[in-house]
Amino acid sequence: MLYVENELSYDQFHSENFYRFLYEEQTGDGETRKFGIISVKTLEEFPEKIAGIEDVLLARNHGAGPLLVAYKDVRFKTRDLFFTEADFFDYFNFKLLQGNPATALAGPNDVVITESMAKKIFGDANPMGETIKFSGTMGFTLQVTGVVEDPKNSHVDFEFLVNFEVRDEINDYLVMREGFAGSVYGYFKLAPNTDPDDASKLIKQHYLDYYKDRPDVVEALARENYEFQSIQDIYFNSNDVSFDEGFNKGNKQNILILGVIGAFVLLIACMNYINAATAKAATRSKEIGVRKVFGAFKKQLIVQFLGEAFLVSFVAVVLSVLVTDLTLPAFENLMETELRFSLINNPLFLKMLVSVLVGVTLLSGLYPALVLSRFRPSESLRSQNAKGFLRGAGLRNFLVGIQLFFTLVLVSSVLLIVQQSRFINSKDLGFSKDDILIIPNNSPKVGAQLATFKSELLKSPYILGATTGVDVLGFETTNNSGPVLLEGQSYKDAPVATFFTVGDEFIQLQELELINGRTFNPYLKSDTASIVVNEAFVRANGLEDIVGKKARLWGADGVPVSIIGVVKDFNFKSLRSKVSPAIFMLNSRMNWFWTLKVDPTHKAEAVNHARTVWDKVEPEYPMGYWFLEDNLQAYYAKEKRLESAIKTFSVICLVISCLGLYGMTTFTIERRIKEIGIRKVLGAGVNQLVWVVNSKFVWLFVIAFLVSVPLVYYAIDQWLEGFAYHINIGATSFLLAGALVLVIILLTVSVQAVKAAWSNPASTLRAE
Repeated sequence: MLYVENELSYDQFHSENFYRFLYEEQTGDGETRKFGIISVKTLEEFPEKIAGIEDVLLARNHGAGPLLVAYKDVRFKTRDLFFTEADFFDYFNFKLLQGNPATALAGPNDVVITESMAKKIFGDANPMGETIKFSGTMGFTLQVTGVVEDPKNSHVDFEFLVNFEVRDEINDYLVMREGFAGSVYGYFKLAPNTDPDDASKLIKQHYLDYYKDRPDVVEALARENYEFQSIQDIYFNSNDVSFDEGFNKGNKQNILILGVIGAFVLLIACMNYINAATAKAATRSKEIGVRKVFGAFKKQLIVQFLGEAFLVSFVAVVLSVLVTDLTLPAFENLMETELRFSLINNPLFLKMLVSVLVGVTLLSGLYPALVLSRFRPSESLRSQNAKGFLRGAGLRNFLVGIQLFFTLVLVSSVLLIVQQSRFINSKDLGFSKDDILIIPNNSPKVGAQLATFKSELLKSPYILGATTGVDVLGFETTNNSGPVLLEGQSYKDAPVATFFTVGDEFIQLQELELINGRTFNPYLKSDTASIVVNEAFVRANGLEDIVGKKARLWGADGVPVSIIGVVKDFNFKSLRSKVSPAIFMLNSRMNWFWTLKVDPTHKAEAVNHARTVWDKVEPEYPMGYWFLEDNLQAYYAKEKRLESAIKTFSVICLVISCLGLYGMTTFTIERRIKEIGIRKVLGAGVNQLVWVVNSKFVWLFVIAFLVSVPLVYYAIDQWLEGFAYHINIGATSFLLAGALVLVIILLTVSVQAVKAAWSNPASTLRAE
């Protein structure tokens, strides 16, 4: 519950609702793409020209490579910069611990740092007024004007809040307004009573009116839709939004799964207790009769039974709080999150504890309190066997059946989820991933000596190839994308492609399979005006042979290029998405990343050699790096955490179910011990006697299995729809889950059944 509550609280702490602007475009291949990065000029126009829009806040995550942070002897690298305007705190209700929220970001060289970052850089000293130097592909010196509480439960994550007007001191340009002018976020405040959908429609109409004399633009606008997304919806409803790499995002489906699992475990535990309580109450019918003979009223009996149930439940609740406190760090580590655990400061948690206490007390105490208290003394003293569904074994059988149903649902679900996880991890992505080392080219010194740096890298026998470029694999998105028009093609028919701006050896290093034409030739200057496309691009255009055709990038006014080759489709996005059109092009002037192919058996040696070469050229800025395979794992990190959580809770569920079955078996054997003794005297063997006890639970299992299969099939099928590539649900997982649970049932029940079957009939048949 703590985890689910924590996830649902994202972005719910802001005092007023505001919106971010999203742009959706049909990609020409039957799909759409949605993103929230728009040009500065476009965003700033809206409050002036669109009725109902009052204000806009411009913002952007740091989209380039890590910057070196330097203050005296403290030096480290970070990418967690968030560029924003002076009125940031009018929108986001982050608590400012030092500084004035109205003026903390007023100047172009002002910076607000988080509490943990202040501790990291300045220790216990006061950071206010101190200056921090940032360097790398850009550089600036900023003065600390505020300290903010570390961002929690927000889609925005940062260590530094930097003024939107900051200027790069190395290259002398405005970082955001000039360097990233076409790709910033816009957060909007709407006038009271303004419907967000109406505002987005007004924007569409504004552009249709403005470009009414430009048929080509009107044609392009037909493929576009706009949306104002509430700040409170960003965390869960942005998984289909591209270029949001710096944002925290959640998965409501995963939250639902974990919530259901938590409810299952709780219900199974409650059912165990209710079964035990009702079974014990049935044996107390004579006690009830005696109490009534001596004058006990029905009200007194009800209070007695409910009081007993309350005391046991209260002790369990207190113990649960202590155990939660002890095990919470392990759970936080498993789910990679930080949870708030306080009875006083978390009223929802306290309410749930009280609800569980009252609910279990009533459920476990109502049977003896209301049913048995109605027995007539003569009936209670004459027989212990209560008849009817709610008075006999019917209720307990029903609860055991529900237990088995929940257990089967969990076990079969986890088997299918693990199968899907293994499928994803083993699927061929269409490119080399295990031996690719990526180094951000964040140093102007290295950038000025590319040829020398490359030749020095290749002197190592463990570095087999190297190339530079703007883009690498492993980020899902790239620096550029847009429509690609073939000759004679209209804008509405042109597919939107992902642009990979790479070095001339990139395709070979990544081992992309060429199926038509050729790749880039470093000795042909004309290849700078050529592109290589993937199969998805060919399919989107409905052509069989596309090599040799001309195309224009970014629309009809774009630069014409020649298509020289086609590579086989490769999964550059998560397997949740199908392969979309992509192109490769060259740009020797922009080199943001090095892509190195290394010997997979000597990765450490390759990294050490690359660092040695880097340090010779750039002694001040440390080299950063990562392996492509590690980066790709981040795509499925949440699925892996979900898998781990489900495995853990499935084991807990099985253990609790076994405890319940063990208790019910004990009760059943106690009630039928004389029957077992008589059967044994009449010649029944041990196997027959064990089956007498087991048969009831086996039939309950069969019913639970038949009910669970269609429900699990439907639920997992819905979950798998989130993946473009997934397993087919077969009978194997259900049969395996059923066999596992059945074996556990038989073992749990048979342990006591065998013991009872071997008992001496003389002692079990002796009169009381």
